[in-house]
Amino acid sequence: MQMTRKIKQVHVGLEAIRVIRVYLKKFPFTKEFFSSGETMKLETFGKRFRVRLYKFNPDLVYYLDNRVRFGFRVKVN
Repeated sequence: MQMTRKIKQVHVGLEAIRVIRVYLKKFPFTKEFFSSGETMKLETFGKRFRVRLYKFNPDLVYYLDNRVRFGFRVKVN
C-alpha cells in the first residue's frame, strides 16, 4: 500500500473519544490496564501509557502488487 497524508496529534474532545474507541477496539487487551468504572479520557490514556495519540487519515491510497506485474498499482477509493 502507498498512502499520502499528514499525521496529526489528537487533542481533547470528541475526536479523542473516537480515536480511543478505535484504539481499544483494535487492541482490546489494553482495557485491562484500567480499573472498571475509570473514565477513559485522553489525559488518562496518555498518563497510563506515557504516550500521545496521533491519527492518520489518508487522502489517497494505492494497492501495489508486483505479482500482477512490476509496478502494478490500483487506486483504492
